[in-house]
Amino acid sequence: MAFVLSSPIVLPEGGEVLEETPFLGRYVFKPLESGYGITVGNALRRVLLSSIEGYAIAALKIPGVLHEFSTIAGVVEDVVDIVLNLKQVALKPKNAEPESRIFVEIKGKEVFTAGDLALQATDYEVTNPDLVIMHLDPSVKVQMELKIAKGRGYRLAEENKQLLKDIIEPHEIVLDASFSPVVRVVPRVETILYQGRADYEQLILEIETKGTVTPRKALEEATRILIAHFERVLQKAGAETPAERANPELIAFLSQPIEESELAQALDTATSKAFYVKGIRRVIDLVVLSRKELEEYYPRMGKKTLETIERILSKHGLKLGDNVSAYRNLIPTEKAV
Repeated sequence: MAFVLSSPIVLPEGGEVLEETPFLGRYVFKPLESGYGITVGNALRRVLLSSIEGYAIAALKIPGVLHEFSTIAGVVEDVVDIVLNLKQVALKPKNAEPESRIFVEIKGKEVFTAGDLALQATDYEVTNPDLVIMHLDPSVKVQMELKIAKGRGYRLAEENKQLLKDIIEPHEIVLDASFSPVVRVVPRVETILYQGRADYEQLILEIETKGTVTPRKALEEATRILIAHFERVLQKAGAETPAERANPELIAFLSQPIEESELAQALDTATSKAFYVKGIRRVIDLVVLSRKELEEYYPRMGKKTLETIERILSKHGLKLGDNVSAYRNLIPTEKAV
C-alpha cells in the first residue's frame, strides 16, 4: 500500500454572521483550503447578482403622453427623468400573488416620492420610500398606470417589450428593468492560522440588497441554485445519487399531484389554487419550500395546516425545506402536470 501523504479536504465549520440588517449582511466562512476562498466566493457572487428573482416596474402609461420624450404640464421633470426615477423603485410584494398593475393618482403635492406610490400600491411595500419621482405644481393632477413584472437580473426595454407584447397597449412606455434585489456582493479572502498551518483561508462575503430580500435569504437561494447545478454534474458523471437509491414508494409519493395525495386533506380550495398558479402542483414541488416560506407567502394556511403537512411528510421520511431536486429526473414523465 502506498504511503498516504494527504489528509481529507477541510470543509468550513459553517457560516458566522458578522453583521446583518435588512439591507446589508457580512458573513464569514472558515476554514477553507488554499484557493477555495476565491472559488466559492466568485461562484456565490455571480449567482447572487444574476439569478435571484425580484420585482420591478416594467411599463408606464400616462394619459395624454404619447412617448417618453414628452413633457407633462405642471411637472418639473420630463417623462425621461420620471422613467429613470421609476426604474429605481424597490418593490417588495406583501403576498404570494401581488397585482400586476398599479393605478396611481397624484394631486395636491409638490413632491411625489416612492413612499407616496406605496400608499396606492396595496400589494407592495417600497423599501426606498424617500426616492423622489417628480416635482409638480400642487394644482396639477397626474395619473399613471404601472405594470409590475417579476424577473431576474437586468433586462433592456426591447427585451421587455418582446416579452410583454401581448399585453402592452398603445402609447405605453416600456422600461429597462433591474429585477435583481441584490445591489452589491464583495467577496474578500484572508489567510488564517488553522491546526498549526498558516495557509488556510477564510471567506468574508458582504452582500448589499435593496431591502426587498434580506441578505441571508438571498445567500440561501444562491446556495440552493449552485447545489442543484452540482447535483446535475454528479448525475452526468454517472455517480449514484441518493435519489437513485430511493425506494419506489418514495418516488411515487413525490410524483403525485397534490390534489391526489394525502396532502390534499390539509389544504383549503384557495390555498390549492394559489399553489397551482405558482407551479406547486406535485408533492415534490411543495417539499422544497421551508415552513418559513410557506408562512410568509401563504398566510392563509395557519399553524394547524402546516403541522398536518409536516406530519404527513414525516411518514415518508421527508420534511419541509428538503432538497429533493435529485429526484426530479426519476419521476415518470406521465406524472408531470
